[in-house]
Amino acid sequence: MYFFRILAENEYGVGLPVETTEAIKISERPLPPGKVTLKEVTGNSVTLSWEKPDHDGGSRITGYIVEMQGKNSEKWTQVMTVKVTEAVVVGLTQGEEYSFRISATNEKGTSDPRPLSVPVVAMDVVIAPAFKLLFSTFSVLAGDDLKIDVPYVAQPKAAVTWQKDGIALKETTRVNAEIAERHLYLVIKEATRDDVGKYTIKLTNLAGEATADINVIVLDKPGPPTGPIKIEEDKLEAPDIDLDADLRKMITVRAGGSLRLFVPIRGRPTPEVKWGKAEGEINEAAQIDITSSFTSLIIENVNRFDSGKYTLTLENASGTKSAFISVRVLDNPDAPANFRVKEITKNSVTLTWEPPLLDGGAKIKNYIVEKRESTRKVYSAVATCNKMTWKIEPLQEGSNFFFRVLAENEHGIGLPAETLEPIKISEVPQPPGKVSVVDVTRKSVSLKWEKTEHDGGSRITYYEVEMQAKDQDKWSLCAQVKSLDTVVTNLVQGKSDPRLLANPVVAKDLAIQPTVRTKLSTYNVQVGQDLKIEARISGHPKPTITWTKDGSALKQTTRVNVADTLSIDICDRNDAGKYTLTLENNAGTKSAFVSVKVLDTPGAPQNLVVKDVTRNYTTLVWEPPLIDGGSKIKNYIIDKRESNRQGFVNITTKCSKTSFRVGDLTEGGVYYFRVMAENEFGIGLPVETEESVKTADPPLSVGKVTLTDVTKTTASLSWDKPDHDGGSRILGYYIEMQPKGSEEWTIATVTKTGEGTVTGLSSGQEYLFRVLAYNEKGKSDPRPLTAPVVAKDVTIEPSFKLLFNTYSVQTGEDLKVEIPFKGRPTPKIAWMKDGQALKETTRLNVSSTVTSTVLKIKDANRENSGKYTVTATNNIGTVTEEVGIIILDKPGPPVGPVKIDEVSAIYATISWEPPVYTGGCQINNYIVEKRDTTTTNWQIVSATIARTTIKVTKLKTGSEYQFRVFAENRYGKSTPLDSAPVVVSYPFTEPAAPGSPIIGYHLERKEKNTIVITRNLVTLQWAKPQYDGGSAITGYIIERKKLPD
Repeated sequence: MYFFRILAENEYGVGLPVETTEAIKISERPLPPGKVTLKEVTGNSVTLSWEKPDHDGGSRITGYIVEMQGKNSEKWTQVMTVKVTEAVVVGLTQGEEYSFRISATNEKGTSDPRPLSVPVVAMDVVIAPAFKLLFSTFSVLAGDDLKIDVPYVAQPKAAVTWQKDGIALKETTRVNAEIAERHLYLVIKEATRDDVGKYTIKLTNLAGEATADINVIVLDKPGPPTGPIKIEEDKLEAPDIDLDADLRKMITVRAGGSLRLFVPIRGRPTPEVKWGKAEGEINEAAQIDITSSFTSLIIENVNRFDSGKYTLTLENASGTKSAFISVRVLDNPDAPANFRVKEITKNSVTLTWEPPLLDGGAKIKNYIVEKRESTRKVYSAVATCNKMTWKIEPLQEGSNFFFRVLAENEHGIGLPAETLEPIKISEVPQPPGKVSVVDVTRKSVSLKWEKTEHDGGSRITYYEVEMQAKDQDKWSLCAQVKSLDTVVTNLVQGKSDPRLLANPVVAKDLAIQPTVRTKLSTYNVQVGQDLKIEARISGHPKPTITWTKDGSALKQTTRVNVADTLSIDICDRNDAGKYTLTLENNAGTKSAFVSVKVLDTPGAPQNLVVKDVTRNYTTLVWEPPLIDGGSKIKNYIIDKRESNRQGFVNITTKCSKTSFRVGDLTEGGVYYFRVMAENEFGIGLPVETEESVKTADPPLSVGKVTLTDVTKTTASLSWDKPDHDGGSRILGYYIEMQPKGSEEWTIATVTKTGEGTVTGLSSGQEYLFRVLAYNEKGKSDPRPLTAPVVAKDVTIEPSFKLLFNTYSVQTGEDLKVEIPFKGRPTPKIAWMKDGQALKETTRLNVSSTVTSTVLKIKDANRENSGKYTVTATNNIGTVTEEVGIIILDKPGPPVGPVKIDEVSAIYATISWEPPVYTGGCQINNYIVEKRDTTTTNWQIVSATIARTTIKVTKLKTGSEYQFRVFAENRYGKSTPLDSAPVVVSYPFTEPAAPGSPIIGYHLERKEKNTIVITRNLVTLQWAKPQYDGGSAITGYIIERKKLPD
């Protein structure tokens, strides 16, 4: 940001200023956005994304303009303005074709647009799932992390399932599967040999399904050889290379990804293994591992230069075997080849080029042509074309331009091919000035001429001298020179008429000492302008002229003309210095000195060094530029650039010293830095760090150090990883030891894991131990073992370190129970189940090492449930621990019989007991079904019963029913418990008949009763029935019958 002011001056002094009222920001329009990508298309919308511009023009990007053009329209319509690099354009018409382009804006205006490379038809796209696997086999060192990237395509979004060795993948805090847009990830932290296997991925959507297999290999110490040891003759075996089908094809990997080549080998004796590359050297960062059974080559963060044919050669006493693996890295293309300027006119330039040598593994789609005025720092787009030649017009005559061409493939825009020096837009020069004859001899003539008044906009490269004999019409070329004079020789002597000299001449040599006087002693010239140093000289004979600069003789070039007058075209900063003009003849020597200052921006600072790198800051130190541009250095400008970005970001513009501490860096980040000096004429050339700088510290100290074992000659230690790696990966650990009585610590061993064994100890000697972690930035502080160690065989009572008391596994899956133990001598391990010695089978077996015992159960079923006891015994003692194993399965059937608690004409109440085997988890509910015994069809009564009883209603009176009950948990439902058939009816019968009605006297008791009989009423009385049918009498029915007359 700048303020400007102007002051007038007269003979009495400087007047009052007029100032700009607001600060002026030095900036320009941004460059176009980067590559535009079509992310998604539907019947009425399109989703686009794009990259930020390479340069924001010196002012923050305020937004992006998205424009659309219909197929048959010439008009571009602005559809939206967004602040992010992604947009969703809606409201499209199904089946219509559209073109899109994106422009960036800042406060200075709008950039040139960047179009989407192909038109888009608005339609719902259905894509069957498909994988884009680069490899099918991945290897990782034990203890390291592995992240497998599986690119895929599917539209609409596909459902994903993972399996390991045919069984659904069980995700844990260490192993999990992740899903992102068009990428699946399998993440394994701190890999172990249990992670080895075949992982299967299945994608499913309405368009179909796809399956892919991935093999994971964990590189670790081998298990013990399989015994017994057999004594055989040592046979020779020729080397052999087992390349799988994937490695025989072209291996394709994206730039920035990892190249992993794992090749099984064999041969006896073990062959010598050599990796090579047919076209050049293998990347210095490549990791090559070699064992007796395999070799691997791993290159992280690959780029286009890692493409090519890799050769693997095995050699032993039995012969030689070779194989090659072709690798293609998908990357942006390299710079176009043989880029040159074909033709220049006064208002145009024609460029030509050839395709890049490295196309990035994809076809070149087009080329981007850009130009830049020599006074500006930012390129602007000229055209995007499919040809390898382009004419740029109109251009301003006399202007200087840089030009560049970039190739683009489907992966992005590649490196540029640029003109190394500015191209001046010019035409044919005007004729030279006055031509004079300096001297004539019988066979030669000396000529000189004045410089042409106009060079056509470009510096004069040479002069052609032609001659014509008298009485001839033809001119012939006799000289081609760069200076303003020449001597034409081999002329034919001629004879003229004589003329008498007016005065007599004394025959003697005339000698005059040279003299010289320059017009100015100091010349100030603006960069890009022409310089002319004029001098008046005399002497006889004519003195020889020599020009030197800073003690070195000046040479005649197309830009520098060395004569009486020294002229330099288009001055640059390198023309500044002290010039000396020396005249010499036989009468003496004379010199004159001239100082030339070229007013320009300064040169690049010198000797940029990075010091004191930590995890969030670093210090830069440099020296001032050798060329200050004729003006005092005001300050330095410091920029930084992350290694994965192309553009630099400013850190400060007001550094007045030749050192600067750069803070607020991202821990573990990789940076480049550059420094530029600034004087009153502007910002000079940059000096950049040649190598990247990674911000990191040495790691913190390791965690607690533990003595895991000691003998009379060895000591084994283990420790926890540091809480922080300093921002850079831990490369390994040093174990240092100090014998008692010594003050010197020595490195005993180096290891890459969190444990190690020191060998070669002296029996009975006392030692101190300590452990240090190290990364590429250095060593951590040491962490000592808390107590000294005496090298001797010790006895330790057995003990177990139980991680869990209970283990559960789903039926059909495998279970591994590993229990670490201690003891010296190594204890004997015994397993029991439910009080009985454990019987090993092909499905259940036990294995033990010197530090742990492992119980393995394959295809677990409910018979494997129970209480297991493990015992460790040595001559010091015995220890026993119990482990419960639960097999998660469907429950057993409920306990019967099914009880019929109550039966009525339309319902029945039944009950049962819970199952003896619950499947290792809680019973969620019971399912009750009913069946009319006249059919075979079962009907669900209820599937959500929580208790062990239910009242079954809506039954048909008189029908016979059978009931059955299932128990259900989270893993399924049990086999049923069936009831006996039951008839649905009332629980009572019809009552017996009541006693006969009585009218008048009671026949037996002869008593007069109270029965009343009238002409229209009779009172009856009767006895209760002797049997009520099992239920209380609820009423009587009285009937009458009319007798005939």
